[in-house]
Amino acid sequence: MTLFNSREEISYYQINVYDKAWKKLPFASSDRLSRIEYLETKKIEVYLKVEDVDKALYICSRSKLTMGSKQASHVSSKICSKLVGVQ
Repeated sequence: MTLFNSREEISYYQINVYDKAWKKLPFASSDRLSRIEYLETKKIEVYLKVEDVDKALYICSRSKLTMGSKQASHVSSKICSKLVGVQ
């Protein structure tokens, strides 16, 4: 998965993998919570168990807000992509 941070006020992103019923699937990655600076691109490897490969349908990133920000309000976003070749 490749993440690009276009939001200056966000520095952290969390990754999750879901099945067709939007249930979280277990996965391995060196970066479940990744620090990605503004305008930075980062490639994150995601590994699934063999028995979960056919179940995985979506991979999502969620922006994580940090406490102590000087900005009055933030919007957390969740962006999901459907995995190609999965039924």
